[in-house]
Amino acid sequence: MRHLRQLFVCSVLAALTVPVGCGSEAPDGAEQASDVGSISLALVGTSVTGATYRLSRAWFDIYGPTTRLVYGDGDTTVLTEVLPVGRYDVYLEPGWVLERWTGSGYQYVPAALTSPNPTPVFISEGATSTVVFQFRADGDVVSVGQGNLDIVIGVDDTTPLSEDTDVACSNGYDDDGDGYPDCSDPDCQWQPFCAPMSEDNDVACSNGYDDDADGVTDCSDSDCQWQPYCAQWREDNDVTCSNGYDDDGDGYADCSDPECQWQPYCVQWREDNDAACSNGYDDDGDGYADCSDPECQGQPSCAPWGENTDWACSNGYDDDGDGYADCSDPECQWQPYCEQLREDNDVACSNGYDDDGDGYADCSDPECQGQPSCTVWGESTDWACSNGYDDDGDGLADCSDLDCHWLPFCAPSGFVIETFDDGDFVSGPPYASSVPPYTGPWATLSDESIPPLDMFPVPGPIAGMALGVRSPGIPSTWGAGVMLHFEAWPVDMSTFQGIRFRVRSEGSPVRFEIGTIFTAPDVGHCSDCLDNHGIDVWAGSAWTAVELRWWDLTQQGWGTPVPFEPWAIMNLSWRTPAGQPLGIEIDDVELF
Repeated sequence: MRHLRQLFVCSVLAALTVPVGCGSEAPDGAEQASDVGSISLALVGTSVTGATYRLSRAWFDIYGPTTRLVYGDGDTTVLTEVLPVGRYDVYLEPGWVLERWTGSGYQYVPAALTSPNPTPVFISEGATSTVVFQFRADGDVVSVGQGNLDIVIGVDDTTPLSEDTDVACSNGYDDDGDGYPDCSDPDCQWQPFCAPMSEDNDVACSNGYDDDADGVTDCSDSDCQWQPYCAQWREDNDVTCSNGYDDDGDGYADCSDPECQWQPYCVQWREDNDAACSNGYDDDGDGYADCSDPECQGQPSCAPWGENTDWACSNGYDDDGDGYADCSDPECQWQPYCEQLREDNDVACSNGYDDDGDGYADCSDPECQGQPSCTVWGESTDWACSNGYDDDGDGLADCSDLDCHWLPFCAPSGFVIETFDDGDFVSGPPYASSVPPYTGPWATLSDESIPPLDMFPVPGPIAGMALGVRSPGIPSTWGAGVMLHFEAWPVDMSTFQGIRFRVRSEGSPVRFEIGTIFTAPDVGHCSDCLDNHGIDVWAGSAWTAVELRWWDLTQQGWGTPVPFEPWAIMNLSWRTPAGQPLGIEIDDVELF
């Protein structure tokens, strides 16, 4: 038969009287004493075997008409609260410790809470109410409770016939009558009281001893890091990150401590995650809610498919999911963050740095050749031949200088193939005309390693419209671009010296090629075809005027070698090579 002895402390509190030493306070808003009842929490009790127990590190969360959070540690025997009348729930928070008196101190007892948690209780006016928490530990039934509200410790145990529990092995008796009391009994060897050689429980981690003899004591022992006693000195969990203290003593309390940044309590005050950026609130109180807050720009809910802003092009993510992050994405090429890595403007071509990291700085970089700072002493570029100055100091300015005669600005008007101003590059018959003016639909060409391409109108270099073609991917085999394909019959351009056009590109160089009947596979004059005659054109973010004579064009050398025949032209094409982003714009294609 089991016997229950309970120790009550402050077990009766009159409705109008609070016992001295119980430490109660009137609840907020109480206007008269008759509106309240009381809670008294007694945390120490004694069992019939003479063992004394206490409940320590116990947080009681009392909530109902008002709320209280009451804490009792190892030095607290009684806790008292005065409460307004009404129904309450009393919740024992995790982290409590049940301990037994050994004669020289309290020792931790493994225990399990078996009563409902929270436990309901009703505080009546001027009356005492009772709530009980019950635990099981090594065969003992431990009860905690009694309201006024009293919480009482008690142990229900039976005189054992064996000596194989931690209680029997630490009470000073030979419980099983074999002549060996407590730890001298072989049955007790593995009980916690008799085998204190580990330091991996809350009692061993807070007793000031090196229990496992590894040279490290209590919280400095790695085995103790996650025990409740040691965890209270850490600041990397939601409780310590919201209690108003600098728990780890590093000078930063709660959410100001970097270790707390991702704890739930602190995350709710941040606006740099997808949940906070899509809840309709200004979580961090900076005046910007959700996607209007710059901290939200890279979050999925704010930038699900776009990588075309300076922020998205510099955040280290592939925001639009096309496999290319930041400046490697063609959509980012013209954003300020990525443009600073280019060397195709006059500022970058005169600052003394190799801005694009290709090994060539300023005017030694081919992309700088047409920039003003790199043509100071030469009058051999379209820019120098149209600026009104005698750039090379030979007494002849612009088109009066013989060096300028063959440049587009000074060259006589040629035969226009396409200005794109009429927009017919996306309509018309299947092929461009094989007789003047050679206009008609343009087509994209691709090595099929990237998504299908689209052509679209863009503003021209001076006025009107130009043709643009761009891809979100980077071709990986031989490149991609745009082509003017004539009818099945070749076009005779032998009465002209060459071709000129304007171009700019996101990738450099741009390969310009002319296919003839001797390089086209569908005519039958070649065995290893498509090695067209062409030339690499250095183009950048500024429009570049290009003028080519037929003899400037050569094959690349991997196909059937044939001479260039301007009377047998089948197509004109512009493309970027494999490994370069595709972003080409062309205008004012004409023969001269």
